[in-house]
Amino acid sequence: MKKIFIFTAVFSMIIGCNEESIVESDTNIFVISAFLYQGEQVNNVQITSTLPLGSADSTAPPINDAVVILIKEGNRFLLTQTFDKPGYYHYEGSVLTVHSGDLLRIEVTHDGMIAYGETIVPDKPENISLSADTLRIPEFILEGGFSNSDDNSILLNWDNSDASYYYVVTEPLELNPELIFEDMPSRPARKFISTPSKTAEFSINPRSVSYFGNHRVILYKVNQEYADLYESRQQDSRNLQEPLTNIVNALGVFSAFASDTLYFSVIPE
Repeated sequence: MKKIFIFTAVFSMIIGCNEESIVESDTNIFVISAFLYQGEQVNNVQITSTLPLGSADSTAPPINDAVVILIKEGNRFLLTQTFDKPGYYHYEGSVLTVHSGDLLRIEVTHDGMIAYGETIVPDKPENISLSADTLRIPEFILEGGFSNSDDNSILLNWDNSDASYYYVVTEPLELNPELIFEDMPSRPARKFISTPSKTAEFSINPRSVSYFGNHRVILYKVNQEYADLYESRQQDSRNLQEPLTNIVNALGVFSAFASDTLYFSVIPE
């Protein structure tokens, strides 16, 4: 979800924009962007410094010497700085697992400051289904045309009675998948990631896939902390406000997601 992942920039760019900002009272403030996924390894915890408003830099400096701990049911799990990803931390063991309903706490210590936050892993999406298990790419699309017709799509459905946010990821399962359009100037990304929305359906069509072969579609349910941050991501440059955060003594967001997965194939018609 590289898209979530732009939120660090949101925190970094709008800090210090009002006289009461905690950033102005302590220049050592840092940003925590930590996202946990039900059933997946813990490897998406990022710690960075902040950028002053007007900085020419577009990326906040990573912090690689923080002490990062996740706490679950009173057990403390130390995270390790990821070697090839500055500012990122992961859990190397196999004891820590993330399940729906888990209450987790993060504690980050850096430069004499201790910051912390809590999140609850949401329930998995319910009653997820696909209208078909095969997406057929018609010849006229292969020749460069596009269609918005329902005949050229698969509909993903789920229950969303509480109007929660969801987002969808589709990706090929083949090691060396065949491109649908061989004449593309560069090889497209393997994953397609939708923007979060409160809908209960998503159309998988030729625009959301780039390869033939077997695919999986993952539906993620978004936790409330992330939903709040997503809804507040738009800032008016004439009246910048300090960003939403569920981190105490720092900025950032600590959130969790739950998912379910279905499978389909993409073939020429």
